[in-house]
Amino acid sequence: MQNEIDIGSPINSLYIIEDKLIVACGGGPGLKNKLILYQLQLGYIGEKLVENILEETPKFIEGIPSKKIFGICCDNHIIFYSISQDWKSFKKIYTLDINPKDTVLISFKIYQNTLAVGDFEGELKLFNITFGNNEIVSINEIGFFHNAHWRGINKIEFMSKNKMKFLITASGDGNCKVFDITDSNRPITFISNFSFRQLYSEPANYCMNDLIFIPGKNIAYTIQSSKNDKKAKSFLTKWDLNNVNLVTPLETINISNLPCSSLDLNENNKYLGITDVQGKIFFVDLNGLRVCNEEQIGENQLKCCKFYKNYLVTGSIGYKLRIDKLKSRFNLAILKNLFYVLAILGICYYIYLKKNNLII
Repeated sequence: MQNEIDIGSPINSLYIIEDKLIVACGGGPGLKNKLILYQLQLGYIGEKLVENILEETPKFIEGIPSKKIFGICCDNHIIFYSISQDWKSFKKIYTLDINPKDTVLISFKIYQNTLAVGDFEGELKLFNITFGNNEIVSINEIGFFHNAHWRGINKIEFMSKNKMKFLITASGDGNCKVFDITDSNRPITFISNFSFRQLYSEPANYCMNDLIFIPGKNIAYTIQSSKNDKKAKSFLTKWDLNNVNLVTPLETINISNLPCSSLDLNENNKYLGITDVQGKIFFVDLNGLRVCNEEQIGENQLKCCKFYKNYLVTGSIGYKLRIDKLKSRFNLAILKNLFYVLAILGICYYIYLKKNNLII
């Protein structure tokens, strides 16, 4: 068991289900495209349970934990797999081809029986999934929005409110958008747009790299990075989505002077883990929205991250898979103060012993 391993290929995406980690990797000349499943343990990457070699590069993973089903984006299609009960094998159960054939998929999200798919050109598509005994019987397209964004859709989240259903999208065009998907007669209807660039009138062009939505609170967090190489700052913004027609920014903080790649939310919704393009991780305390710790863990871009309990699992384009404990300055401050208290007590005890001639 190790806290860092080299898997021999660039890591593109991670997915965690029931203490198991699925890694999608590949894409380099002469390098293998692989799906690997590991046992996770606190602080360690455990036993390798499955390794499948693929013909195509798996770019993004998303899944359905309750059904032990996951899917991967490969160019213009999504391949769905089921995981065996003993966690020793994957079984291909369905392939969804997206037209036109030159489409490049970069994101998708599944909620109940609905699948939302985003591509590199900014098109958004919606599908209905029919399940049966942990299998996928059929997937049927029910709607599309051709110009949802004018650049790629990097992340999709679902939102439910007052018996209505919405999609939230984050794009490389610097915008997040809200779409109403409640009405089956008009499957995708544009509702509103929110943008970091519009909000702050920044001269730089920003890319919405990632998005996290907290359902119970109707709060979203976005990571946006400027495309200006000389000032490639990254910001974290907290948004109020209680009014989907007018999304309100609540707070923004500067995370890094480099582009940030991904973020994830821990299990108790108290911390975010964020990665950047030069091997650094940031832990953000959502109580007050502040960076509570940052750590350099490598030199290559950390392309993806996932929380496992109070540990952050990261994957880099430099082939490294790593797990690091959530740290906060509060905890470090406690340890530091404890050290000082023990040191003072030790000095006092030494003086007492010296004064009473108990030591020479």
